[in-house]
Amino acid sequence: MIALARSSLARLVSVATPSRSRADAPSAQPADERVSRRLRRRRRVANALIVLGVVVVAYAGAIILWGDPATALYARWKQHQLSGQLDDLFSSYAARAASPAEDGNAQQVAERERRAVAAAARDFSGGVEEGQVLGRITIPKIGIEPVFVQGTRWAQDLSRGPGHYPQTPLPGLGKTTAIAAHRTTFGAWFRHVDDLKAGDRIVLKLPYATFSYRVFGHKIVASDDWRIIRPRGFDALVLSSCHPLYSASHRWIVYAALYRVDPVKGKPYLVDMRNEVRLLKS
Repeated sequence: MIALARSSLARLVSVATPSRSRADAPSAQPADERVSRRLRRRRRVANALIVLGVVVVAYAGAIILWGDPATALYARWKQHQLSGQLDDLFSSYAARAASPAEDGNAQQVAERERRAVAAAARDFSGGVEEGQVLGRITIPKIGIEPVFVQGTRWAQDLSRGPGHYPQTPLPGLGKTTAIAAHRTTFGAWFRHVDDLKAGDRIVLKLPYATFSYRVFGHKIVASDDWRIIRPRGFDALVLSSCHPLYSASHRWIVYAALYRVDPVKGKPYLVDMRNEVRLLKS
């Protein structure tokens, strides 16, 4: 009897008291869920970092191969605006430009055309302000033809296109004209300026005339070397851009000499490095 009573009591106690594993089960499940959430958050962060890394590498690769795509879009948009302004400027100037007289022999006509172009250059220069649209530069060898403006300020001028050095005169005055542009940002117009060789053509189209140049040399100079814009005794053109790529410690300089002028109204003429002119034979 005593043994039977003890057995019955043991069974009652086991039914009334849950086992340890059953008591622990409710608290184990929330802990597993917290661990799972942490793992999911870590995977999301890792995936986001991988995507960000791929984007950064792709963007850096685009800059190395073609230039900065973000600033290029801005420059293209600004070029569209400048093109409209330039068309208006050309139309306005051509409407009021006078045609020079054509009497005299060929040499006299050529000299008269040069004097008329020089007078037009001085007159046009007198009203030019920083940031103003000036003309278009075309370099067939490297496939560019952007509008250029007055000034070489980083944000206001060169972010929109190549810029004319205000310290230099405009073409047509027998002196040195200088134009700068970026190589990696804001259109990177002069990115491949180092591909230009002797004899390659550069054309500057301004409201009063179109000037054609041939490259005759290049040079790498310090960024503060202003001797590049000195007068050379003839109509010269200097192109300037940062060198090496992604650095501003030096400048890559291209030198070109004027060989042909097409006045907006008048007869085209040729000019050489001795500053001698002659009419272009038709």
